[in-house]
Amino acid sequence: MRKLSRAAIRTGAAVGIALAAASANIEPSAAAGRSMIIDKRDGGGQTRPMAQPQAESYMVNVLKDQRQLKKEPSLKQALNQAFNGDGKATGGYKFKNHRVLHTSSGDGQTSTTLFYFNSDANTMTLFAVGEHLAGPKTRYKITVYGQAGTDFAQGKTISL
Repeated sequence: MRKLSRAAIRTGAAVGIALAAASANIEPSAAAGRSMIIDKRDGGGQTRPMAQPQAESYMVNVLKDQRQLKKEPSLKQALNQAFNGDGKATGGYKFKNHRVLHTSSGDGQTSTTLFYFNSDANTMTLFAVGEHLAGPKTRYKITVYGQAGTDFAQGKTISL
């Protein structure tokens, strides 16, 4: 009896996940990996959990509303990092009693930094978006949107 290759096993697993997702009436990407909830600006509610393509589409619309589409490529890369589990600690900062993580991509005003926390093992909650500031210290400014009355309010600077 021949052993299956790793590629064949992965393909079979992907088909199984897609079939399970279809029978449960959920998206295969959400069944296979992480999802993201987005806290809207200044406590304006939350989105439903979204797979990466839906979160990306939602956030591109936020950039359009803010007239900051130049950040789209770096936004997509920062989202890739978040969905891949590559977030970095954000000093001692906490939001809603959770340790804050961030991902960042790009340079200066075309950079995008996402601030989020892990809600559970498979879900993260994005609550602020800004950009990397130039200089000798690691600093970020909340420029796209944030949460009023917190360290992550619009216009605030986060220093690590």
